[in-house]
This record gives sequence, structure tokens and C-alpha cells, in this order.
Amino acid sequence: MTTSGYREIDHTADVGFEIWADSIPGLFAEAVLALSEVCYERTAVLWAEERSMEVRGTDPEEQLVRWLQETYLQLESGLWLTAAATNVVVKGEMVKGILHGEPIDPARHTLHSEIKAITYHGLKIVREHGLWRTTVVVDV
Repeated sequence: MTTSGYREIDHTADVGFEIWADSIPGLFAEAVLALSEVCYERTAVLWAEERSMEVRGTDPEEQLVRWLQETYLQLESGLWLTAAATNVVVKGEMVKGILHGEPIDPARHTLHSEIKAITYHGLKIVREHGLWRTTVVVDV
């Protein structure tokens, strides 16, 4: 298994992802990739623009949910697609990083699913065999 990545998992009526990375910031960056794939073909999105993002949460699980909510808000309210997250820093209650992406171009981008909610269902961030792991379930 690679040191970071994600894979879709079967989940009744929702979409779930198992995510892993060698660090908490890496886990948050991989989670952005997984979430993006639910909504659109992420590999078709150019790294044309950058947006700084910062969220706060009392624990890593709350931070991750808020991080993904804010990422999805870029699409929902700003019609902006995220290709990747870089320079992710987790310090205390704060998570910040840079989103790379571009505005939606209907000629090149097709939206797949609308997300109703990023859930806390079964959400727990753990360290196993030298990797940080979590499972994220989104309500579509």
C-alpha cells in the first residue's frame, strides 16, 4: 500500500472513502482528493488558481469535517473546483492550507453528485502500522 491515498468503499445510500497518509496534514490533503472525486472528474481540473483556506475544530475529526465542508463550499457557493490541497498545516485547533483549482467550465467539467452533508458516521482518525487512517462518509 502506498504511503497516502484513498479508495471508495461500499456504503448503503451514501458514499464512503477509506483515506490514509503518513501524516495528519497528508490525511487532510487526501480527503480533499476523495471528496472532489465524488463531485466531478478531479483530473480534468487545472491548477489555475489558489485559494487559502483555514478552519478550526476542537479535535481532529471535527477539523476534518469542517475542512471538507469548506472545500465543498467552494464548489457549492463559488462554482469553483478543487484539484488538490497543498501546504496543509494542523496546529492546535487550526487547520490551514492552499486549495488549487479553477472556476467551473461547463465545456470541460461535468458534475457528478451533489453532497447533502459530510457526516460524522463512524469517523475516527487513527494511527495504524505507521499510517494515519480514517473513513469519511458523505450523504449524497
